Amino acid sequence: MKPARRVCWWAAWLGVAYAVPATGAAPVPAPNVLLIVADDLRSDVPGFAGGREARTPHLDALARGGTVFTRAACSYPICHVSRSELLSGQLALGRPGPGAPGGPVAFDPATPLLPTLLARAGWHTVHAGKWHVSGTPAQRGFRETAGIFSGGGGAGKPGSVERTPTGREVTGYRGWTFKDEAGHARPELGVGLTPETDRIITSRAAEVLRRPRDRPFFLQVNLTAPHDPLLEPPGSHRGPEPELPANFRPAPAFETGNTGGRDERIVPAPRTAAAVRAERELYFRLVAEVDRNVGELLAALSAAGLRERTLVLFTSDNGLALGSHGLMGKQNQYEHSFNVPLVLAGPGIPAGRRLAAQCYLRDLYPTLCDLLGLPLPAALDGRSLAPVLRGERTEVHEAVFGYFTDTQRMIRTSDGWKLIWYPALQRTELFQLPEDPHELRDLAAEPAHAARLTDLRARLAAWQHDHRDAAAPAVAHP
Repeated sequence: MKPARRVCWWAAWLGVAYAVPATGAAPVPAPNVLLIVADDLRSDVPGFAGGREARTPHLDALARGGTVFTRAACSYPICHVSRSELLSGQLALGRPGPGAPGGPVAFDPATPLLPTLLARAGWHTVHAGKWHVSGTPAQRGFRETAGIFSGGGGAGKPGSVERTPTGREVTGYRGWTFKDEAGHARPELGVGLTPETDRIITSRAAEVLRRPRDRPFFLQVNLTAPHDPLLEPPGSHRGPEPELPANFRPAPAFETGNTGGRDERIVPAPRTAAAVRAERELYFRLVAEVDRNVGELLAALSAAGLRERTLVLFTSDNGLALGSHGLMGKQNQYEHSFNVPLVLAGPGIPAGRRLAAQCYLRDLYPTLCDLLGLPLPAALDGRSLAPVLRGERTEVHEAVFGYFTDTQRMIRTSDGWKLIWYPALQRTELFQLPEDPHELRDLAAEPAHAARLTDLRARLAAWQHDHRDAAAPAVAHP
């Protein structure tokens, strides 16, 4: 099946790289898509974002050759919900799952997932790496898997690594295994996370890139690093002692709704500066491992002669606290967890640009539809970023919203005001991000900001009611 195209539309949009063919000429080849998703990567850690403690030369080069969205967000800061929104282009709030941590998010059967839509339009869809949404890749539109890594199949074995290099018990990825195309476990490749897991994922994905093909591909590569740091990358050596984050605290100022969660038990509160530094040092080495694997994928693209006609997207499912605000995990609405890195590069994407437009991971679905000239499904909640890339708009969201279980809700406006509401506590935090990027000064109790507080609470309540949020206040705030 040939890819469905509106050739003149997107060839004109990508006019820097492609020309619209003359009548009777061969059609312009449709772009490939390589989507790389890291696990728990803070948006402020890569070098292109100003990070100084992790070496990321390949990511920095990708950013220089493309466009960085500096205010991209994950909406719900936990992997399976975030990844479900990315694939579906839809808000998960109101569907089974987000109110019950650990439960799968129910996809809307009436709306095709991104890989399903691309497969129907003629792209060869391949999934490589971590799978942590409901169903299987084959059930979600992927025509092929390459090095799929998912839960189960360890035959009762707890994992290849029992203790982290910092001495704590490994709790994440226990019992996970690689699977073959038929879904059979490959425990000989390791049970649980191992130092070679991401290199196996990257190698299998690179093999797909080197393969001859007669149609464009959509390849999604889900890495497992950096995660909350569980192991040392191959050949890694301890680096210098890192700095503490500017918003470090030994313990959170109050119960944010996840104190008993796995992530928060990693380093029990109150946390010493030495313990947090040890976790951060290992985390930064794992970020460098992410960069190494991205470099291998980009090199495979170039060696196959595909770089110039491949859209490359790099992001993460969510961030991570690592000592910020007295937290270790991601299950919070602060910037270090809510924000994600986002780089787009490839044909027609402006190079060397940094855009402050607010966006969500679920916006990538309609954005790719626009870039590839495909019609948008009607029920998408995401909004295309193509008008921002073309310079036609500076924002597609006047405000973005975040949520976690029934314990946290958040609104962040385009001009940098942010309100976090904790329904169970009836507690509110208010921050002015341009003046306070580390969210150190809560303005909620200051009389000078009472009107702003009332307005943001009302806007948040209206959004909750619009999306049938069970945690919405019974009566919207005035």
